[in-house]
Amino acid sequence: MTLHRFAAVPSLLLTASMAFGQGPLTINGTATYRERMALPPDAVFEATLEDVSRADATANVLGRARIESPGNPPFHFSINYDPGQIVTSHTYVVRARVTEGEKLLFTSDQRYQVLTLGHGSEIAMMTLRRVSTSAPAASAPASSGDTPLREIYWKLVQLGEKQVIPTDQQREASLTFHTDQNRVTGSGGCNRLTGSYTLQGNTLRFGGIASTRMACMQGMETETAFLSVLQDVRTWKTIGQQLELYDSGGKLLARFSAQAPR
Repeated sequence: MTLHRFAAVPSLLLTASMAFGQGPLTINGTATYRERMALPPDAVFEATLEDVSRADATANVLGRARIESPGNPPFHFSINYDPGQIVTSHTYVVRARVTEGEKLLFTSDQRYQVLTLGHGSEIAMMTLRRVSTSAPAASAPASSGDTPLREIYWKLVQLGEKQVIPTDQQREASLTFHTDQNRVTGSGGCNRLTGSYTLQGNTLRFGGIASTRMACMQGMETETAFLSVLQDVRTWKTIGQQLELYDSGGKLLARFSAQAPR
């Protein structure tokens, strides 16, 4: 019973803070990476507090910490958030990454849960994984177990031989492979999509892909082709900051670029 009382403390504190209109609260954390390397001087460390409760929607960012030229790890960060936005039954996580311009250098690929469901507001140590910059052999689709496919925002840039360039009024097509329950979310360029995936080595299959039903003035042909392509995916590989998806015959179906989250 003692354990149950302690586990309920974060939710009780949140409920009280919302009831009395308390001002912004803070999540504190520390992040590091294992590689012995210095970051470039223009690197940026960023950590976000996200509501990941809805499996059929992109995570909702509730707070953000940004450190320019962070130096060497460990990185100490604080994320301010409004307790009035916190729902005690929802699930909240903190994600972190290090970028250099548009290039992703390091990213968290584990689930660091906070605030609700028995979790507090402190993260003792987040471990960031380096994004591979070495290209595998080009003879066949291949991948390494260390390649960070998951928890990265992949922007669609090519379908087959056709480049994908969204207009100013169009949402960009994308995928994010989540570590929890092998869940995939993203956008077709108009509608949000969600589903599951199975991953074994360089083998990748999508399952149960569903999307919302909005009709957009632009981009519907690209979205239809994108959703159709996902059904044929069988293998994958990363080349630098790019993800490539192939069918069973080794034909390139789609190419993505690693981007900062939208």
